[in-house]
Amino acid sequence: MLSERSGIMHLAQERPAVELEGVIKAYPGFRLGPVSFKLEPGYVTAVVGPNGSGKSTLFRLMMNLARPDGGEVRVLGGYYPGGDYPGSEVEIKQKIGYVPERAVGHDDWTARELGRFYARWYPRWNGPLYRELLERFEIPHGRRFKRLSKGLQRRLSFALARSCEPELMLLDEPTDGVDPFARRAMVDEISAFMQSGERTVLFATHVMEEVSRLADYVVLLSAGEFLGFYEKDALLEEWRAFWVESPPDRAVPGVVSVEEAGPVRIVTRSPEETRAALEEARIELFRSEALQLEEILELLLRERRGAGSRV
Repeated sequence: MLSERSGIMHLAQERPAVELEGVIKAYPGFRLGPVSFKLEPGYVTAVVGPNGSGKSTLFRLMMNLARPDGGEVRVLGGYYPGGDYPGSEVEIKQKIGYVPERAVGHDDWTARELGRFYARWYPRWNGPLYRELLERFEIPHGRRFKRLSKGLQRRLSFALARSCEPELMLLDEPTDGVDPFARRAMVDEISAFMQSGERTVLFATHVMEEVSRLADYVVLLSAGEFLGFYEKDALLEEWRAFWVESPPDRAVPGVVSVEEAGPVRIVTRSPEETRAALEEARIELFRSEALQLEEILELLLRERRGAGSRV
């Protein structure tokens, strides 16, 4: 995705779209953080991790719907160390398209009424686009939100967020419960949203296909722990699988795992170093391929859990 937009990327703005520094949020029985990462304008970042990782808490912190217990959160120039955005919070949120885990306050409103309400609050509201998205996502105009299926509710929430024409989209599992055809249309719309090269998207998902297609960067969480901020393309280049006739009889640099069922499969995160060590040990390598992103992230989760560290 990063390379696809390389021809239209603008010069980076002075401020990041989102910046978190040492952010901590604690609830009874759960603690998120410390979390630190920076999102530059023009890129898409995916937040991935098992259920209960803290993804929704992270989005609530960025929307100032929850206050951090430590650290600093900056969104579109807004700054608060556990306090309020400076100046007008409304002005900042008018530049954000947000799809929460569950929409609050929408139950008795129809899609038509929600569009009229949003049009009053968002200066860049795009009415024609909203009507187009309602048709494309097959959302009934006059049915109350609470009467819609979960999938239709997610589609409507996304249509509202997208039609605000925001600078930043914060999407908390926007395709959860959405059928494959509508999911594909939503992914296409996110791609179209990013074509100017000046906007930013942060989205949480369990669907690795969406991460592979859309994301430039990945934030990895597990049980409240921040496990890292990674460039997706660098991960795909760094990790490889080698097949050899026999397992090495000593430690090989870069190797993360060795599977000995049938042809021996070696997973490495330092391919050139591993290849050179295998050649030196006179172990024949007869096949090599890139790892799928899902396997890479699973290995990273396993690696960090095994290390028992907190970032």
